[in-house]
Amino acid sequence: MATLTPGLTLTSSADQVSSDALSISLTDSLAVGAPITNPSRKSIATGSAQAVLASNSGFSHIFIHCVSSSNAAAWVQLLIGGNATMKIRVGEFAFLPLYSGLAITAEAQTAACVLEYAQWTNE
Repeated sequence: MATLTPGLTLTSSADQVSSDALSISLTDSLAVGAPITNPSRKSIATGSAQAVLASNSGFSHIFIHCVSSSNAAAWVQLLIGGNATMKIRVGEFAFLPLYSGLAITAEAQTAACVLEYAQWTNE
């Protein structure tokens, strides 16, 4: 068993995103085990959805980051279980829990994108 420690911090000054200053910081400790997909990169082309994770055999946590593209306006449409669920622009990322048995596919929009991804199965 391994431990994964994700964290998220959101901050802003007053009047930037709300009338009050924003300061949210969260961390968690997740027990994870096999199977694990180590951080990997894949070039995602435009035109059709391509497999990122063919399937996950157990409840998992997924990290996805749109690393780069030749076009700053490019973005990736993520499909989870065949349904379009996310739009991730260059530089954006997502960390999400995912039920077992779901495939993740991606299709670049505007221009090809490099996607970084990883998967950790909960114990």
